Amino acid sequence: MASASDILSYLEPGYLRSVDRAKFSFYLPNIDAKLIPETRQLLGKYSHIPPEEQSKHVHEIRDQAWDIRAYPCTGVGAWLVPQLCRNPVYPEILERIQAVYNGAPSDKIYAIDIVSHWNMGYNLFRDRDRFSAQFIEADIVSESEVLAPLRGQVGQVKAAKQLITFTKGPGPVIVGNQIGNYKAQEVTLKSLVVPMWRHSPESFEKVWDQVGQETGTKWETQAWMRSFEEMAFGAKDGAWGEDAVAIVEFVVKRIE
Repeated sequence: MASASDILSYLEPGYLRSVDRAKFSFYLPNIDAKLIPETRQLLGKYSHIPPEEQSKHVHEIRDQAWDIRAYPCTGVGAWLVPQLCRNPVYPEILERIQAVYNGAPSDKIYAIDIVSHWNMGYNLFRDRDRFSAQFIEADIVSESEVLAPLRGQVGQVKAAKQLITFTKGPGPVIVGNQIGNYKAQEVTLKSLVVPMWRHSPESFEKVWDQVGQETGTKWETQAWMRSFEEMAFGAKDGAWGEDAVAIVEFVVKRIE
């Protein structure tokens, strides 16, 4: 695993490094509700974890991850609910990743995150001996030398102009979801006292229009507002947020 810890400096809100669980409404002591049938099946068939051990296992992993960074998605157990398969373009994505399942080398997969949770992933799925993706700890919107070998070599995009350098011609697709609001605006959460920008589907599309204009590229952007229930989360999982908080799901394709 490559690390940019000694190369990069970036700011994160102070609460992210806190481990005082009692202070945050987005730390749920029990996340069994997120152990939905699909997740239980994955842990059973892929990770070979008996059903009676799964709850204890995921709670231990969650607390280990929380001690690294106190993310809301970690605290409420959102990572246990499969999201990619709910995206409208999932069949297209599946065609691309099916090759790994059929025997293509997994070391051709690259995963980048601002802080390393890779060991937590290996511990969760118990697949350290059979999954060989290239994990890189770095700020993906930076000019990091750690990421230099990937620029222009892999077909992926992220929601920032800087990341256009990772794409190579038409075809790359970025999909995902993030916390948003029906009204695009900056909000300051009472529970965190941290200002955050909330996108609406319309404002998210405008970002990619601007990215295309400033980089000489062209993107097709689709975005939808989803409720927490639509994404298979609990109705109270967003209770720590502001009024009208929801989830923006998106698909961005490079056209040219």
